[in-house]
Amino acid sequence: MKRILFSGFIFGLGFLFCMWFMPCYVLAAGQTITITSDPGDDVYGNGDALNNGYWNGLDPAVGLEDPHDNTVNVESYVTGSVFGAYSGVFAGDAAVSNNTVTIDGSEVTGYVYGGYAGVDVDGSATASSNTVTITNSEVGDNVFGGNADVDDGSATASSNTVTITNSDVSGSVFGGDAYVDGDGSATATNNTVTIGGTGDLSASTLYGGYANVGGAGSSDAFTGNTLNVWNYSGSAVSGVENFEFFNFIFPVTQTDPVLEVTGTANLGANDGTGRGSTVTVSTLGGTSPLKQGAIVTLIDAGSLDSADFTQTQATGQHGALLRYNWSLATAGSQLTATVDRVNADPAKALSEGWVSGLALVNQGADLIAGRGMMDAVRSAWSTGSGSGAFGALSGGKSKYSTGSHSDLSSISLMTGFSWGRNLTPGQFTLGAFVEYGNGSYDTYNSFSNAASLHGDGDIWHLGGGILGRMDFTNNVYTEGSLRVGSVRNKYSNADLKDLSGTIAEYKSSSVYFGLHLGAGYIVNVNEQGSFDLYGKYFWTRQGSDSLTLSTGDPVDFKSAYSHRIRLGGRYNHNAGAAVSLYGGAAFEYEFSGKGRASTYGIDIDAPSLKGSTGVGELGVVFKPSASTPLFFDLGAQGYVGARKGVTGSLQIRYVF
Repeated sequence: MKRILFSGFIFGLGFLFCMWFMPCYVLAAGQTITITSDPGDDVYGNGDALNNGYWNGLDPAVGLEDPHDNTVNVESYVTGSVFGAYSGVFAGDAAVSNNTVTIDGSEVTGYVYGGYAGVDVDGSATASSNTVTITNSEVGDNVFGGNADVDDGSATASSNTVTITNSDVSGSVFGGDAYVDGDGSATATNNTVTIGGTGDLSASTLYGGYANVGGAGSSDAFTGNTLNVWNYSGSAVSGVENFEFFNFIFPVTQTDPVLEVTGTANLGANDGTGRGSTVTVSTLGGTSPLKQGAIVTLIDAGSLDSADFTQTQATGQHGALLRYNWSLATAGSQLTATVDRVNADPAKALSEGWVSGLALVNQGADLIAGRGMMDAVRSAWSTGSGSGAFGALSGGKSKYSTGSHSDLSSISLMTGFSWGRNLTPGQFTLGAFVEYGNGSYDTYNSFSNAASLHGDGDIWHLGGGILGRMDFTNNVYTEGSLRVGSVRNKYSNADLKDLSGTIAEYKSSSVYFGLHLGAGYIVNVNEQGSFDLYGKYFWTRQGSDSLTLSTGDPVDFKSAYSHRIRLGGRYNHNAGAAVSLYGGAAFEYEFSGKGRASTYGIDIDAPSLKGSTGVGELGVVFKPSASTPLFFDLGAQGYVGARKGVTGSLQIRYVF
């Protein structure tokens, strides 16, 4: 512990006064102590960091009211006990919080406490949010996430965590321990104990909470306490008590009971309140899940106390994408689970990202068949038969109804050259172009029996193609385009995680092909205005991709196809030599646009772009200078229906 130091004569008097008449220790908070050699004594996270956690002869139980955020790392043998922090007062309040003990590849002969708070007489003791992690180690006595001890008053040990992996423990394990010797209240709730790997816990009774009141008062050692049995293949444990929640996680190859208990396994509060435990059952991902009808023994105990246990159905997951429905049963001293159903409902969120890539590629097709085609023709024919360069750009935000929905903010652009030739039937225009699209999106999925999922991603595509149009002498025209390119997609969903908390993410790459065919008729109203009545068909194919998520789950995205028709009209008005205006409306229908996929051979519910959309547009074309063959086209488009949103567009063309 640090002492408050002053200089000069005042310091000397103050120091002597403190040493003789009262404790003068300063609260230790936020320090880290690493044990690399045996100290030969107990270790305290709020001890003297310069002396390897020793108290250096001082009494730790005096004047330490609230040590917090201390860390003890044990990397060697410790003869004694280890405390993440120790708070001890004669009377009043003592608290320890957010302290951490990590024991890795070591041995501790005594007790291990994430935090200990004690009051000798009346008051309150609180041990909260302390953590103990034991890996590849041995502990010779009990392990406490948090321990609170008071003579009369209140003792609270809550939200503490103990994790034991590949380790031997010779005592019992307490998520939280609250002890009142006389009258008062004891609360040990919302604590978590996790066991995993191999190891010897045969002498250990696992307590989510332990609460004792020696005299008059109340106690709760059950509420919110959780036991995670995570891929555990060690010894049987001595007993299991006071867990409201049991989470069993095991490999699909599990044949032995997931947890063996030589003594009593209690599936309830056992305090007369009639409260039973709640169970979830999950398997580790990376391999195929258990099949319907598979039976797993979750607990095999010397005695199974299930008097308050009423749960008959359980849920769970496999990896990040699959969800189980189980039937639970207790018979004799065993708790078993049978697979009723395996589904991939949450995985639809991944396909929302996949189909967003198709939506972006379709927006590129709209630009080519709309502004791009119009600009290519004008560039080739503005000065009669000739050639010209053109470019078109559009950007905006759209919401696609896909069963759920995807919000896409994007930009699409194309640039190329076009050539015009007079043929016997009329004027023929041919162009070549390159295209690029870039966007970001957010996906939203809601489920009746699960939490909502929000994902986001970034997409871009690059490609090229040709376009052509034939304007016949009778005011009829036909047009078309062919394109090919590559689309890249990066997706992440912070709400879709595997059992270890890894977020589901993927990167995909696929080839796309597209074409459009159209025909129209120009109705000349007068010398200044004309109506363009048209119909167009769009076809797009986004190729398949097989990938593995960041969580290790396999996903096979199938080829996605889009088939659309658009029927509409546009009015063009020549307002002068330098300016023309246009406006139009159209109806579009998407026949497909499905994002089909599967995981572990199970089909994922496919989102779809299918549906009707109304389109409106307004724009102006102007020439900055009569002497310069440069034209600009500014436009805006609005969408309602299956696609909702607004985009803006800019076109530039230069005539040679």
